[in-house]
Amino acid sequence: MQLCKGKEVAIFQKIGSIMQRNLPCREWTGTLRFAPLMAFLTLLPVALRAQSDTIQTNVPALKTVYAHDFTIGCLLSYRNIGFPDDPPVPGQSAVITPNGGYLIKYHMNSMSPGNNMKPVYTVDISGSAAAYAAAGTSEAKDSVETHPIVRFNGDIIAQLNWARRQGFTFRGHTLVWHSQTPPELFRSGYVSSGARLTKEKMTARMENYIKEIIRLIHEGWPGLLSAMDVVNEAVTDAGADRSTDSEWYMTFGDNSYIMKAFELTRKYTVQYGETQIKLYYNDYNTSTASKANGIVRLCSPIFRAGYLDGIGMQEHDANNSPTAEAWIASYNKFDTVCTEMSVTELDVTTGSATPSAAVLAIQANQYGQLFKCFIERSYFRGRGKIINVSKDGLNDQYTFKTNQSSSLWDAQNKCKPAFYAAAGVGINYNALDSLIAFADTLQESRFTPESWTLLSSALASAKNARDQNYSNSVSADTSLGKAKDSLKVAVNSLTVTGIGDVENAAKVFALSQNFPNPFNPKTVVRSQLPGASQVRLVVYDLLGREVAVLVDGQRAAGSYQDTFDASGLASGVYIYRLTAGAYVETRQMILIR
Repeated sequence: MQLCKGKEVAIFQKIGSIMQRNLPCREWTGTLRFAPLMAFLTLLPVALRAQSDTIQTNVPALKTVYAHDFTIGCLLSYRNIGFPDDPPVPGQSAVITPNGGYLIKYHMNSMSPGNNMKPVYTVDISGSAAAYAAAGTSEAKDSVETHPIVRFNGDIIAQLNWARRQGFTFRGHTLVWHSQTPPELFRSGYVSSGARLTKEKMTARMENYIKEIIRLIHEGWPGLLSAMDVVNEAVTDAGADRSTDSEWYMTFGDNSYIMKAFELTRKYTVQYGETQIKLYYNDYNTSTASKANGIVRLCSPIFRAGYLDGIGMQEHDANNSPTAEAWIASYNKFDTVCTEMSVTELDVTTGSATPSAAVLAIQANQYGQLFKCFIERSYFRGRGKIINVSKDGLNDQYTFKTNQSSSLWDAQNKCKPAFYAAAGVGINYNALDSLIAFADTLQESRFTPESWTLLSSALASAKNARDQNYSNSVSADTSLGKAKDSLKVAVNSLTVTGIGDVENAAKVFALSQNFPNPFNPKTVVRSQLPGASQVRLVVYDLLGREVAVLVDGQRAAGSYQDTFDASGLASGVYIYRLTAGAYVETRQMILIR
């Protein structure tokens, strides 16, 4: 039996109290912590048959793997995530994937709506037309003409409620788009036979439409949204303005509607105190050079005006595109016109509903090389501007790219090779990066020439593995993992020249990054003291509670290694602090089970 890759296998213990805490499917009687980081396929003793679409909780949660890099999200609708005990909302759709919400809650901490925040769903055209027709005076008609009725339907209300209950952040999608926008929105009286509005009247109508959207968000879900796709897909693949197929462009007569949309959205997010909402331009095929150039051309003045914060890259990708080089080239262009970036609708199509194992391996490599591009530019670690990575849809069945096996999970919510690649890249890249940082602090004079030569070679190879681009023919996950293991062996094989040398090498106080990091369940904390001192080395959780005392007493000058055993502690971030006389230094470590 293979854990997570077999048919309909769930491994769990009968501990009912764990159910609510750890997100199992509602049919389950318990759940498990997932397997150790470097042993995804370790089998646990109790195995029971599970419903075919139940989720797997014995694998790393993506939101935990990338907790210190970026948020992990999805773009879908309430009907794919609802729980049986959700408070009902009038007009909401029936849930069609009973276990979808458990999959999303286990792996993610962010989401975007599928369609229900687009203008065709939020602008009540028939109601607006009726109000215009019923207006008895020209003044009343003028008022209705510029004040469309804006409502949220039951599905978007239910989804926003769900996201708030789960502690998710939410990305709004989308305000201004050439598609899924009623053509009557641009006509007098909100009817197709009405005259096209003047630019002045359309600007007023746009303002009140955007104002109402922000008002509804603020009054119903204050502080929930972290971003809003203000304008979507306004540039062609050739880099030109989308014109003849855009009612916005045709009504304004140019692309000035884009700047105005951002200006108005900024105005009302500030007015309603929703300044945490970052304003985005979002588009597809962003790795195409001409498209990227067009986006930069369009967004540069909006960014300079202070209205645009982020660029959204949809990333509907394929097994053979984009290359890492193409993706990075576009990222570097966008870097000049934003403060953050998000991957907003990620999928990688195989072109087949039933791909072979070889094709799935290529897909895994493609996902792996993309996640490697993302993580080495992660916002939270200060490496770059990628602040969110959202995949499209739920699984291979419920997604934009149907019948193309494009997701990380198959139609039964089972982990595909692509999932292991995405998770493995996050784990191995961060562990390797941490180990390289530690190795860079070591001093050649402290170790024998033979062991130092081995370390130097392994360190050079490790930096190459970390810094190189990958492709769909090379596994980034495997390469990073091998480099990490080789460097770990080299570090552990270092031979100290002598105790005296070690003591003499400790010229200053120092607290090194723990290794390995992330870890499970043990890690080593190295420190050095230039002189005898009273030492206290303590580990705390993020609430400031003391969870372990590694050292508390007098120590002589020298270098030290102290092992922290986190058995019995929950996954998460922990703080360790060294106090030696007047010297105090603090670092973070990550426990992932």
